[in-house]
Amino acid sequence: MNRYLNIAVPILLFLFLMTMLPYLPGMEFDVRTGFQAWAVYIHQNGLRNAYGATDYMPVYQYIMWLFGKIMGTDQGIVDHISMLRCFTLLFDFAGIWYVYKWIDKKVAYFAILAVSILNVGYVYDSIIWGQVDGILSALVFISMYYGYKRNNLLSTIFLVIAFNFKIQSVVIVPVWGLLFLGNIQRERKTATILMPILAAIAVQLLLVFPFTRGNYGLHQIYAIATDSFGKFHSVSIKASNIWHWFVKGYLIYADDMKPWILGLSYKTVGLLLFFGTSFFALLPMMLLLYTQWKTGNERYKPGREMVWLTCAVLYLLFYFVNTEIHERYCQPAFIFITAYAFYTGRFASYAVFSIMYFLTLEVSMQHFHLPNYETLIFDFKFLAVLTAFVLADLSWKLHNQYKAALNSND
Repeated sequence: MNRYLNIAVPILLFLFLMTMLPYLPGMEFDVRTGFQAWAVYIHQNGLRNAYGATDYMPVYQYIMWLFGKIMGTDQGIVDHISMLRCFTLLFDFAGIWYVYKWIDKKVAYFAILAVSILNVGYVYDSIIWGQVDGILSALVFISMYYGYKRNNLLSTIFLVIAFNFKIQSVVIVPVWGLLFLGNIQRERKTATILMPILAAIAVQLLLVFPFTRGNYGLHQIYAIATDSFGKFHSVSIKASNIWHWFVKGYLIYADDMKPWILGLSYKTVGLLLFFGTSFFALLPMMLLLYTQWKTGNERYKPGREMVWLTCAVLYLLFYFVNTEIHERYCQPAFIFITAYAFYTGRFASYAVFSIMYFLTLEVSMQHFHLPNYETLIFDFKFLAVLTAFVLADLSWKLHNQYKAALNSND
């Protein structure tokens, strides 16, 4: 029965959401000024000249180019720009499919998908806002899945694709690296190292090749990649993070390059906090892999729960302590929290994160035109408390996972 529901429910949900998209205009600046204008430009000037107008990494250029081909005309793109979100939905559905696979199918795919789609916090970014962070989430999750399954080749390929979609994928590179090293330690074959490296180079070259034939060259892609974390010098761009506790006023207009503590700027302090706390988040995995290498006992391999928790904590730390962070930059944490919740049956962090993320996106976009945006539940200081709760809860669970791994192998 589940087999048929796993096919029928996703198809029906996808068709239902497609019928809803024309009635959801999305964030005007992102959808119309951004994606619509870019898709029209690419349709007029060709994929190779995309960087005459756009400032996204290569993968989404392909998606906008394909969308233009499907629509056929500039007017078709304008009239049906809301349907561009179908591509993001496909990745949302694929990401949940990999959640289903990674939890060893303990919960039916249709059930996980239905809960996620009905969770307005989970789908707000893709369906209501019209943004594309769900694509990044799926790509990094799939990369970690294959790394855990000891497939360095596919893990590396998906990470390269993720990097060419959004630079924020670099947050997960340390976990990918630890899984990569663990796999090498187990197999000790040249192909385990060499093939992923060659594949990464090949995929990277294929992704950027069309743009080498255009009028703008690769320097535009390089500039976008290097400028990504310094484009907006704001202390916070409507992210529910720590800075609302320490800086007064509307933080999007607060310059993060100003000195704060010991002559260090807000940005520098944020980066120091991120790298320092990230080290401790990665420490359980590093210690287990070191123990595995030292003892030769594969039972010390970090479990799936540890991988999910580490990835979620890293993305939440990136969101919580850095400056220049948008409200949507914690979305990749969501899919890892989802996997942990459905595998363990512990939904506390999933529920709190869902509430925090929905309230953060809604107070930023105000799609539902609610009458109470000035109340406590929409206050960024309060929303930062919710973020801190999730971060603390997941960190404590990560610590417990490490202790349990050691005790089970004594």
